[in-house]
Amino acid sequence: MANKDLVLNNEYANTEQKTVGLLACVAQEIQAKYIKVLSPLGVSPLQSNIIHVLDLGPEKGLTVNEIKKLQFEESPNISRALNKLMDKGYIIKNRNKVDQRVVYIQITDEGRKLHKKCDEVSASVFKLDLPDKDIEALFQILKKL
Repeated sequence: MANKDLVLNNEYANTEQKTVGLLACVAQEIQAKYIKVLSPLGVSPLQSNIIHVLDLGPEKGLTVNEIKKLQFEESPNISRALNKLMDKGYIIKNRNKVDQRVVYIQITDEGRKLHKKCDEVSASVFKLDLPDKDIEALFQILKKL
């Protein structure tokens, strides 16, 4: 886990540097928790996010480029993640009948079940133990960055 005490007790860092350091620590902790809760389901955070956007997306599915645009961060591993999800039966690939170059990725019923499980286990990771007014204040501050 990230060492927040190291950041907080750094006598050579100013408040702005400590704030950025704490943001990095919190992001690392959230990512580690997310990986840990998804691990028993056999999926990575990237795969979970792909399943999420596909389940909430159009019935015809999404192209790989559309999926890439809907991710939180850029990842060179989208194709690999899609192949793993397809191997596990969570998604299927369908070629466009008009333009064979276009491939739509669609979620399967098993993928929808996985999405529900991912949402259930990740709920604790994305729950902040703060009063609503503090969450709103933090949100407004982070939007400015």
